Amino acid sequence: MTSLFGKDRRRKERYRPVATVVFTVRSGKDPRRISSPVTGTVKDLSPKGMSVVTPRIAPDGLHIMYDTLMIHQNRIDATILPEGKPPIRVEGTVAWFRSVDSPQGFFIFGMQFDQEAADVETLCLPDRDPSDNR
Repeated sequence: MTSLFGKDRRRKERYRPVATVVFTVRSGKDPRRISSPVTGTVKDLSPKGMSVVTPRIAPDGLHIMYDTLMIHQNRIDATILPEGKPPIRVEGTVAWFRSVDSPQGFFIFGMQFDQEAADVETLCLPDRDPSDNR
């Protein structure tokens, strides 16, 4: 599959669940420094990662990707809260981020999990169109 930006590198199918996610940012420079929790929305996910729409990319001054000098990569600890299903905990790093048009002032980021999260396959919506491979 190709996209506007070139070849799609995803190796796992993405699911489009309806789920809330609560995440914290842990400093890569000082792992004892952890942000307050931020609530976002899972846009899509696979066993290897997810994209999250969030109102904040630097909670408590800890940017989702790097420390202020861009030397140390910060870490994300997240809990996916799918409606009517058990929570799924994931950890990893942010691979990319950008602003979104809607809701205004929000951002989206792509998170790569440290370990595959096979549990996310249970979040596949039964009415999902199998031809929707975005």
